[in-house]
Amino acid sequence: MKEEKKRIKSTFDLIAHDYDRDGVFAHFGQRLVEAVEIEPGMRVLDVATGRGAVFFPAAERTGPMGIVEGIDLSVEMVRIVNEEARRRGLHARVRVMDAEHLAFASATFDRVLCGFGLMFFPQCAQALAECRRVLQRGGRCGISTWRVSQVEELRGALNALGLGPPVEQTWLSEPHALHQLLDRAGFTDVVVHRATQTCRYATLAEYWHTARGTGLRARLDTLSAEQARRVRAVLAERMHVSEYPAGFSLQTEALLAVARA
Repeated sequence: MKEEKKRIKSTFDLIAHDYDRDGVFAHFGQRLVEAVEIEPGMRVLDVATGRGAVFFPAAERTGPMGIVEGIDLSVEMVRIVNEEARRRGLHARVRVMDAEHLAFASATFDRVLCGFGLMFFPQCAQALAECRRVLQRGGRCGISTWRVSQVEELRGALNALGLGPPVEQTWLSEPHALHQLLDRAGFTDVVVHRATQTCRYATLAEYWHTARGTGLRARLDTLSAEQARRVRAVLAERMHVSEYPAGFSLQTEALLAVARA
């Protein structure tokens, strides 16, 4: 388990500067914040903050009288978000912390959110139990996971050539699976919505560069020049890039779940 967390931390430290170049995480982060109905003055915890896709819109909603805490396993993500928070004049801060062992007292927060982080926790049931523990009774938890991520086509091209990552990521992509997971964690009034976002790319090179800011970065960086060329060729064919000289679009789909403690 420790080795898995080290691998995850290393991956996200590596991609921190390139993370969310196309803004898809920020889009769904805003949607998740809206779904849990954050109000001014609330205490909010953002688990697996990343580059702040949930953290910053949550801080805007709580206002100066609210408190927003963020946690992440990646030291580099935490550093970048805290720098941006200071630049924006926000009192909200992020700290390095393990989501499976939250260093907060029980019933501390009105809202707990986790945007596209749950699937990376080796013990996601433990992480959800911790989210529920630190929520006040009746407080809301918001979770987002992928049904179709922006790198789905690239993952398919890698797998078609036998070059996929050694460990395939499980996205919790079915609504009933996410619903059941929250039920088993003791949450009530669980509602799971589907949400979509269209991502546009001017060139295949732009898409490839964006993909290097995701969890696939570690695999892409190990490809030889010839392997990368072959992957790009298969990718272009899968996405019919030649038919769209002015650029192309990809449709992403996320699950947004809201539940009560």
